[in-house]
Amino acid sequence: GINAEYMGLYFFEEEMVKKFKWYPTEDEKKPFTRKSKAKKKPIKARKGLVPGAVCIVLSGRFKGRRVVFLKMLPSGLAMVTGPYKVNGVPLRRMNTAYLLVTKTTISIDAAAKEAASFDDKFFAKVKEVKKPEEEKLFAEGAQAKKLPENKKDAQTKIDKPIVEKLEKVMKQYLASRFTLRNGMKPHEMIFQSLIQNINPSSFLPLKKKKKKKK
Repeated sequence: GINAEYMGLYFFEEEMVKKFKWYPTEDEKKPFTRKSKAKKKPIKARKGLVPGAVCIVLSGRFKGRRVVFLKMLPSGLAMVTGPYKVNGVPLRRMNTAYLLVTKTTISIDAAAKEAASFDDKFFAKVKEVKKPEEEKLFAEGAQAKKLPENKKDAQTKIDKPIVEKLEKVMKQYLASRFTLRNGMKPHEMIFQSLIQNINPSSFLPLKKKKKKKK
């Protein structure tokens, strides 16, 4: 007689073939998802990084520029501004690891209220519809990318109260670019708030000495 276990295995395989007409030859790799029960801790700003603090950008397009810190965003990035009319730095979000915090602070009470409503969605890039390569090649009169009106208005609302309260010396300080020169030792520097005692001419570019003709 036929073994009952064999018959059972035969019918099981026949049912599986009817149910699954195709199956992969190898096990499919499933992405690993870690199930964490730990609650997300609120993001804390670095020491000295308070609203109104002047910071030096250490990397990126605006490397060496001084910016004003506004607030911490939910993503953990810092929201900063130049202001734009002073040094050309617009509203941006930056990693705090690339910000050198100084002890210089300015009053931004009105600007802080305006910045309170901003989050990471404001800085998100708008996805553009991809056009065929032929249209790109034969497109005539291609226009440059324009900044949305809502971002222009936001820049004006935040920068205006900051610029109005800035003194002439502070404007020159924010407009100047931080650079290292001969004899300067970064590890010995202390970025203190000494704006009141600084000569405004120190922010101007150095003039090359003319060689005297013999």
